[in-house]
Amino acid sequence: MSANLKSNYISFKKEFESYCKERKSSAKLLAVSKTKPLADIYSLLEEGQTLFGENYAQELRDKNYDNITNHSKNLEWHYIGQIQKNKIKYIVGTSALIHTVDSYEKARLIDNLSKKNNFKQKILLQINISDDPKKGGTRLDQTQNLVEKIKTLENVSLGGLMTITEFSENPEESRKYYKELKKLSLDLNSYFSHPPHLSMGMSNDYKIAIDEGATIVRIGSRIFGKRKKTL
Repeated sequence: MSANLKSNYISFKKEFESYCKERKSSAKLLAVSKTKPLADIYSLLEEGQTLFGENYAQELRDKNYDNITNHSKNLEWHYIGQIQKNKIKYIVGTSALIHTVDSYEKARLIDNLSKKNNFKQKILLQINISDDPKKGGTRLDQTQNLVEKIKTLENVSLGGLMTITEFSENPEESRKYYKELKKLSLDLNSYFSHPPHLSMGMSNDYKIAIDEGATIVRIGSRIFGKRKKTL
């Protein structure tokens, strides 16, 4: 582990745990490790970080293959990128939790593949809570109908909701959206067998997300530093 990575992680983890304690939150820290080598991931694993989020299906496939060969059993992959139908096979079964399901068709494809492999895939429903055309996710007014349809599938387990908001220099601008996602989860509570996950909040606004009930926050740059853009 580079000195900067270790320093970043230890510093952020301390800040994160302190804020969770202050807010009486049990939120989990998901380290967004896209484009980062397994060596960095293993180093963070040694520091106690076990949840890692990947955005690209083929990168997740390759990292998981290498991870299996190295027997790092404590590592848990989450898929947080856009779902491409022709690459679903790379994320189903590999991911402990798929955060970005936003249509019945994608849920059905996941269900079919899970059924063939005799397991139940845990998923979250991505909501476009800000109605931003640049963001993925189902519209707010379509959510209940979609949840009802997904609940008919036998080999997916719908565990909660996820959203991505537009980056803003002012984290407070995210609060209304996170508050709305929390309200939506309460409205849909009867469809969940356990208290639903709320995957929301990133490096710049994770504290706002925790205030509003996040159970998973997705942290990249505060741990790994700013990354180069990839094509």
